[in-house]
Parts: sequence; structure tokens; C-alpha cells
Amino acid sequence: MRENRCRINIENEHEAPNPPGWLITFNDLITLLMVFFVLLFAMGNINTQKSQKLVGSIQDAGVLLEGRKVGVKIVRPIQSTEPATQEVSGDSSSTVSQLSEVSRNAIDDLANNPEITVIKTPKGLFITLSDGILFQSGLSELRPEGYPVLNKIIQVLQQSNGLDVRIEGHTDNVAIRSGRFSSNWDLSIVRAVHVVKYFIDAGKIAPQRLSAVGYGESKPLYPNDSPANREKNRRVEIILELMDS
Repeated sequence: MRENRCRINIENEHEAPNPPGWLITFNDLITLLMVFFVLLFAMGNINTQKSQKLVGSIQDAGVLLEGRKVGVKIVRPIQSTEPATQEVSGDSSSTVSQLSEVSRNAIDDLANNPEITVIKTPKGLFITLSDGILFQSGLSELRPEGYPVLNKIIQVLQQSNGLDVRIEGHTDNVAIRSGRFSSNWDLSIVRAVHVVKYFIDAGKIAPQRLSAVGYGESKPLYPNDSPANREKNRRVEIILELMDS
């Protein structure tokens, strides 16, 4: 009887103790955090093949050749169902005061065109051009009919060295049918790059003052629910901003 009791006591000494309840919860939390960061990494991974194809399209535009550097910003589109809005607040005199009389006359001429919108803000000038002024449908090459409009903007840039210029390309949500571009995003940025190239070649604007951005269909001014609204969303925005001091 005594031997049995001793043997039972020895076996109990080698049993693993039960883990506390908080440790199980802590393990679950660590597992969830690991899954969360794995998902973040997967969502942030860029498709290398598509990026290389886009760079090739930009090189075809001729801006990255001959050793000249131009800022080209690639913006990953974020789909939005709400139309983009343009707000003007504050005094725009900080920008206007830097413009010569020639520049102001050129801006007034642009504003008189029904297909062009000019908005003055404290940070700069926002010039919105209908895509039909500069491009044919589905193409990225500039139309000669658009040169006079771009030349007026060149006048402003030549007279105002304190302004940087950013060209933004925008499209509607209709899938592109051109074999050269895989998406509206590709088309929008190559169009912006062509405008940059024209400013450099025709206006002799310093490349350091220029940048090109493509947004595709991600920033509509109006819902893409009618041909008229889609036409308004197909545009090029040229933004003249005060240089950072």
C-alpha cells in the first residue's frame, strides 16, 4: 500500500503544468499580427512586369532619352466613386504678383477658351484643358492644333522663373482599346510626359521645373455615368506652383 502511494507521487512530479489562460490569448494575438503584416506586404507588392512595360512606354515618348532628366511620378490609382472637387480659398495675390503683364494676358486668353478652366489659388494656377485640345482619342501624341495653347503656358513659364509646373493626365473609366497601352493609367502618364517634352523642346523650360503625373480614371471631376461627364473627366491639368524656398 505504501509503495503504490509513492509511485503515484513520483509520476505526478513529471507531469507538465497547465499553461495560464493569458498565454493562450497572447499566442493568438501574435498569430493574428503575423497574418496582418503578411497581408500588408502582399498588398504593397508592385507588379514588376507592368512597371517595366510602363517605363518602356515613357521611354518611347522620347523624354528619357539623350541624358535629360525629367521628374516622372508614378501614382498608383485609388478608385473613388465621388467626383473630385476644386476649391479656391484665401488670397491668390502671392502667385499673381509674380506674373508679368505678358503672363497675365496669356492667362486671360486661356480663360476665354470654353474648353479651358483657369483657377487662381494662393499656391499657384490650375489650368484644366479638355483632352480634345491636345490629343486624339486613345492616342498620346500631341495634336498640332494644341500647340498655340501650350505656347501661351510657355509664355507664363518663361516670364515666371519662380513657378514649377506639374502636368497631370486624367481619363474616363472606359477601357482603352489601343494595343500600345495596357490601361488608362498608362495612357494618362504618357500623355503628361509628351506635354513635358513639348515644354522642354519648344519652350526651353528647365527640366528641373517640370514633373509628369498620371492618374488614369482614379480622380474624376464628375461621375462617369454619361458621355458628357466622361468627356469632362478626360483632361490634362497643368498646375503652376510656387517653388519651395
